[in-house]
Amino acid sequence: MEAMAIIPILLMIIIYLAVIGFTIWFAISLIKAQKERNVVLSEISSKLDGIKISKKEG
Repeated sequence: MEAMAIIPILLMIIIYLAVIGFTIWFAISLIKAQKERNVVLSEISSKLDGIKISKKEG
């Protein structure tokens, strides 16, 4: 009967580790996406530096 008392504890530990793992995975994915976005924005910015923009006077 004492072995049955361990099952809820193990289940709680597994759920806890799954939540921590998902949180870490989400943070890493978010950081990677932000880095890719920054690279694209940097490329766009460098291309726009060479273009002369004139305002319409009206």
